[in-house]
Amino acid sequence: MLLGLGQTAQVYLAEAPTGERVALKLPRKEVRQNPSLAERFAREVALSLSLRHPYLVRGLHGVPYGEEAFLALEYLEKGTLEDLLLKGPLPQEEAARVLQQVGEALLFLHGKGFLHQDVKPSNVFVGEGVYKLGDLGTLRPLADRGAEYAGSPHYLAPELFLGALPSVKSEAYSFGVMAYELLTGRRPFRGESLEDLRTAHLLLPPPPTRLPLRLDRALRRLLAKKPEERASIPEFLQALRHPEGPPTQETPGKPKRFPFWRK
Repeated sequence: MLLGLGQTAQVYLAEAPTGERVALKLPRKEVRQNPSLAERFAREVALSLSLRHPYLVRGLHGVPYGEEAFLALEYLEKGTLEDLLLKGPLPQEEAARVLQQVGEALLFLHGKGFLHQDVKPSNVFVGEGVYKLGDLGTLRPLADRGAEYAGSPHYLAPELFLGALPSVKSEAYSFGVMAYELLTGRRPFRGESLEDLRTAHLLLPPPPTRLPLRLDRALRRLLAKKPEERASIPEFLQALRHPEGPPTQETPGKPKRFPFWRK
């Protein structure tokens, strides 16, 4: 059964020899025949099998090169976050859970020296009570000074439209666009064309929200046009956990709570 069709690969629901259902990613023929694209797929195989985090899609098995190239990933039965959003906005406590988990996955990647580069709902996969960041084919070393970058124009940081190199700050902005979308039910910037989106990201402020003031401010700082004025992902996650103000003391070992979402 076909699960997804991308520019470089097809993903099928398959059964592993153990009987476990997996998402089987197969590179297109033209990818195998193109050295740079083949290298990108091989890198995705290697990184998916080596990077382990509770909120990253887990790589199970893979062959990086050749006619038999494949990548078997854990199968998350509820599809993508984008699929989920097509059914309507998430409850706000659930939106906060998504952002906490995906934010932790991004911080893990940054700590390992990588940028994801393509943070968006279609790259977040939904399991039973868990949300995992996937599609590691776009990962880029933080030290890479190459001009090329990946990403969707809907989630792209302003400086990238102007030719700057991707950074932790540009990744925070992409995460901020997704955060705004999840917490308000709509994207902050829209456009019918690439030029419209470019103009919106470069010049327009995000529309007003009805979020608690501290959280609204943190979200707007995450979407700051200038990287040097932009909040970090940890700063935003702190405001997400405590939207009414910082706690006087946290008890170690207790689960994170989102008091703002409680009625």
